[in-house]
Amino acid sequence: MNAKQLIKELQTIPKLIRDLEEERHATLSLLSSSHSYSDTRVQTSKTNAQEAKTVAYLDKNDYMLKHIEQLHQKRQRMLEYVYAVKDMRLVLVLITIINSQTLTEAQDKLEIGKSKFFRDKKKAMEALDEVLNKTEKAPA
Repeated sequence: MNAKQLIKELQTIPKLIRDLEEERHATLSLLSSSHSYSDTRVQTSKTNAQEAKTVAYLDKNDYMLKHIEQLHQKRQRMLEYVYAVKDMRLVLVLITIINSQTLTEAQDKLEIGKSKFFRDKKKAMEALDEVLNKTEKAPA
C-alpha cells in the first residue's frame, strides 16, 4: 500500500461508518415500531412472525455494530502510520487532508498558500511512503 491509497482509505472509512450507523438506526426504528394485534386467534402466529423479525433485526444490528468497531480499529491502525511521520507539520498536513473533502478545503483549513500547501503535501506523502516502506521491510 502506498501513501495515496492509505489516505484514500482513511477518507473512506468514516463514510462507511456513517452509512452503517444510519442503516443501524433505521433497523432499530423498524424494531421499535412493532405492531400489536388484538385478535387472539391470529395473535400467536403474528407474534411468532414478529418475534422472528425482531431476532433478525437484532442479529443485523449486532453484525453492524461489530463491523463498525472493526472499521474504527482498522482506521486507528492506519492512522498510526501517519503519526509515525517524524515532522509534526507534515503530520498536520496529512491529518487535515484526511479530514477534508477536497484539497482546497484542506488548504483553507491550514491557512497557507497554494504552492506551500502542495509542497508540504508532496513532502508529507513522501514521508508517509517512507514510513510504509520501512514497515513493509521490517521483519514480522
